[in-house]
This record gives sequence, structure tokens and C-alpha cells, in this order.
Amino acid sequence: MPSTSQIIYQPYLAGSRGALKAGTAVACRSAEDGLRRAERALENGSILGARIVRMTHDDDAGEFGDPEYLGEVGRVPDVD
Repeated sequence: MPSTSQIIYQPYLAGSRGALKAGTAVACRSAEDGLRRAERALENGSILGARIVRMTHDDDAGEFGDPEYLGEVGRVPDVD
């Protein structure tokens, strides 16, 4: 089976002592859909920030590729 790609909206919430913590990731139809969701949630104050990421998964090997960062809004953690 070939590799599959998925667009993920990863929200970030307030954690303890002002730190960011990851919220529940949500699959999106497109990067634009993910950015719309993120911008709407940021405006509503339900998140501090979000990152939109494309993940590739090789079902046969059971491996994930490196994330491709497509966009972000608000406060997000540094990418190492």
C-alpha cells in the first residue's frame, strides 16, 4: 500500500505556569480548512495558537515521515 498524507490542525492551549500544551489534533480536508479553523478558534479565545501540519504515513512499514509545517497562528512552541 502506498504512503498516505493527512493535514492536521494542532491547537495549543494554556498549560501550567504559562507554558503551552498540545490540545486534541484534528484531521482537516486541506491546509486552508485547517487555517480557517485555527483563526476562528484563536479569535474566540479557545486556543492560544495552532499549527497546521501535513503528515505522511507509510502503512506497510508503519512509519511516519517528517512533518511538513504548512502554517501557524498565535503562540506555538518552537520546532526543534
